[in-house]
Amino acid sequence: MSLSVEASEIIVKREAVAAFLIELVFISETKRVWTGFGKLRTSDTKEWDGLGEVIGIEGLGAGLGPSATPGRLGVSGVSTQVIQSAVNATEYKDQPILIYLQPFQNRALYGAPVPLQLRFMKSLEISRSDGTRSIAVNHEGPYTGRRRPAAGWYSFADQQKRSPGDLFCERVFDLLFKQERFPDY
Repeated sequence: MSLSVEASEIIVKREAVAAFLIELVFISETKRVWTGFGKLRTSDTKEWDGLGEVIGIEGLGAGLGPSATPGRLGVSGVSTQVIQSAVNATEYKDQPILIYLQPFQNRALYGAPVPLQLRFMKSLEISRSDGTRSIAVNHEGPYTGRRRPAAGWYSFADQQKRSPGDLFCERVFDLLFKQERFPDY
């Protein structure tokens, strides 16, 4: 991921003013929210509804390593309409959630939103306590394969299960500990 010139100028400052934009793509509609209050129209003419208080956005790391970390997006103080929609929601499973960063300068939008991550919604957690309504969306990255072992596509048997007749991985096992002399006279 590379930041635009406008976003880079804001992020490197001592006090960087930016907001997260979250795009939830459901089967029937796309819901766009941001971490501020009121409506927001970005330079790409998309409208974003204000969420208010975001408890936290977890799992936004670089994703480099042997395992893909799951994440969690927690929102507090949501309206009763949002809670009702979440209770009746059945169309969120494995749907995309896109997270952007929107820089601000002098309380005005500065540049276009910067895409941070593409994730997929896995489950919703809804709670109501002390008059405060909260929703948490658990999400995973696109490269998470929980039922597949690491490097599962690199064996001949696994390749045959996925694509019968494909001989691409036929000699992988033979090459595993093969030693070649160089130069070979």
